[in-house]
Amino acid sequence: MTFIHTADWQLGMTRHFLKGDAQARYTAARQEAIGRIGQLAATHNAEFVLVCGDVFEDRQVSSRVIRRSLDHLQQIGCPVYLLPGNHDPLDAASIYNSRVFTDHKPDHVHVLGTVGAFHVRPGVQLIAAPWTSKVPLVDTIAQQVSMLGPSEDIRIVAGHGRVDTLAPDSDDPTLIQVAELERAIADGLIDYVALGDRHSVTDIGDTGRIWYSGAQEVTNYDHREDDPGRALVVTLTRGQYMPGVAPAQDENTVHVTAEPVGQWAFRTVEHDINSADDISGLRRRLDAFDHKANTVVQLALRGSVSITERSELDAMLEEFSDRFAALTFWDLRHDLVIRPDDEDFAEMALTGFIGDAVTELSELARATDSQAAAAQEALALLFRLAGGSR
Repeated sequence: MTFIHTADWQLGMTRHFLKGDAQARYTAARQEAIGRIGQLAATHNAEFVLVCGDVFEDRQVSSRVIRRSLDHLQQIGCPVYLLPGNHDPLDAASIYNSRVFTDHKPDHVHVLGTVGAFHVRPGVQLIAAPWTSKVPLVDTIAQQVSMLGPSEDIRIVAGHGRVDTLAPDSDDPTLIQVAELERAIADGLIDYVALGDRHSVTDIGDTGRIWYSGAQEVTNYDHREDDPGRALVVTLTRGQYMPGVAPAQDENTVHVTAEPVGQWAFRTVEHDINSADDISGLRRRLDAFDHKANTVVQLALRGSVSITERSELDAMLEEFSDRFAALTFWDLRHDLVIRPDDEDFAEMALTGFIGDAVTELSELARATDSQAAAAQEALALLFRLAGGSR
């Protein structure tokens, strides 16, 4: 049997660096990815779609987000199973208990709100481990798996959270114990573990049967998320169970393929700038990005430039700010300074108050104290306002 494994839709998510219409388009894209997941299910004749936690960003999302998300779910032509996660736990204030959700939920959409086995059809079970609070106290997946006995059914564990192998120094009691899951897989008790929480596609352990699907749309820059915007197509086969007899290797199989469903990208660009040629090199790098309207770029520029070069750089970045969904700076890595040069203002023949300001700011800009950076920025702004960038 084949199904679609996805997670961490976080519908209603906002990003502080998206301004104007970019945030609205990003919100819509996260919802529209639901339709692309539905198309993926149809293409591969999937029996169902399993969403492993954090369907919604939080319980504060608007009724507009809920209704539009349910409209997209309505278009999926197979059953959809939603598992509450840490962003949207099934507690007293849960979205899944809200009037707007229950009144508009399509009949083929099911919330896995209770722990334990859910029979999808004869021969296929989902073993659900939903979050029922923001602060669980135990590894709920381990609890459910420990209670399983032998079965001929294909069993898929649906869970959400961090695994211990990716947080080896943590004493968090909710960490998912990978060794226990691999032992259950080896014993034939479960066939696949579908996880949410990690936003990049990740194969966990050594069995090829424990996966994070990643988010359907990017949520962070590519130095933090290396493979988002995908959903997993999972095909499982299972041989007949016989007590004390291990199945032949070709009777129990798993095949997992990560397929693209996202349309946005958050990119980090680190670039050294010490000359006009370096600025031209940055332009070429930024020009090379496709789909700029759906791309956010975070810059980390290092080096030193003259005021003239800084003015040219600012003009270029202003242009690309209009072309990209957002253009921001990575403060932790960004270290670009201005080296004052008397030639920058020489041809402008500034006199009087403005000339005195240039002289004073130039002296401050050459200092090494905390005022230097502010003076450099002020000089660059004054240069542009005085027409030096034309």
